[in-house]
Amino acid sequence: MNSAPAARRPIPAMLLAAVISLVLGYVVLEIVNAGIILLWETIPEGWATTPAWYVIGILLIAAVLVYVIRTFVGDAGHSPIGGIKVSSVTPKEYVGVILAILASLWGGIVLGPEVALVATGSMIGGLVAKRMRFTDAADQKKIVGFGALGAILALFVGPILSGSMQLGSTPTAIEVDQIGWAIGVAIIVAVVVTLARTVAALIARATGSGPHLPILIAASLIVGISALIVQSRTGEGILFIVTSGEEFITKLPTLTTASTVVAIIIFKAIAYAVSLGAGFRGGPFFPAMFVGAAVGLLISLLMGDSGPSVPAAIVVGVIASLIATAPMKWPIVIVLGVVLGLMMGTWTLVPAALVGAIVARLIPRWGDRIVAEPVSH
Repeated sequence: MNSAPAARRPIPAMLLAAVISLVLGYVVLEIVNAGIILLWETIPEGWATTPAWYVIGILLIAAVLVYVIRTFVGDAGHSPIGGIKVSSVTPKEYVGVILAILASLWGGIVLGPEVALVATGSMIGGLVAKRMRFTDAADQKKIVGFGALGAILALFVGPILSGSMQLGSTPTAIEVDQIGWAIGVAIIVAVVVTLARTVAALIARATGSGPHLPILIAASLIVGISALIVQSRTGEGILFIVTSGEEFITKLPTLTTASTVVAIIIFKAIAYAVSLGAGFRGGPFFPAMFVGAAVGLLISLLMGDSGPSVPAAIVVGVIASLIATAPMKWPIVIVLGVVLGLMMGTWTLVPAALVGAIVARLIPRWGDRIVAEPVSH
């Protein structure tokens, strides 16, 4: 009697999907960054201050493009309030998803590139599973998941190779007193980020499903006006407000005036909330990380020598905001604390980062009920 053929293991397909997605994810990330640099750094560098007509104009174009793409090209993406959702994406669906993300991010909307990479990896994973003829739903899910994971890893390639996330002068030994301050910083950061996400969820729930051009335009105007207010009142560049802002985390320590940091926190949080809730496409994590870093810096400035050092406060703010943005299992929380502590400083910042991560994970996520309610746009 012939035995049934052995089921194929999906591991080779999973690894193949991850490798291809890592490469393509890095390409997509470079494309995203190139567009942002061109529109928000290269072109405006000839002006002493970026003119209002340019800021508002680019943002309005982004709003119209996102509406047109989601309405007429494809609307397979999901609201950034929901975090990162990994599901198979067909090439046809991918076109609409990636175009809406590019229009949002190039247009200065306060969302991150991580969803662009996840969508890329999910598409590659789906193609690999189809080409290698895996028909079992569980195997397909694993292959798509590894594709998304491989693409996400592209986010860390550049910073690791260049050290662009390093905060510069960091302690040469563990400062025990920083660990105590990490608790307070993490609590405050988690509350600020949760407030922004709750406002975003209320906006999304009030406007209903589908893209709405007036809402997109109103949100783009709020982002633009927020950036212009910060530019005119503080003298700092609009890039502290527009776009996701992760590249400017390492520039935060150059700010030494508490009032300037307060203004950046308030208007960045406002811009982040409306970007999340209005129907644009992109990731929710990087802008939250910037807000968390700015809150950490503010606490350090206000407390002076009796408070946390600037590097420790910023690292704790970043990790706490990341944990507060999406529910995570404990092993992931611990790993992120270690990785971010090392990436942004040295091993001396890891204890404070771990404390910040643990505290943020323990804080009740009182905004989740609103965020979790059905929001399809």
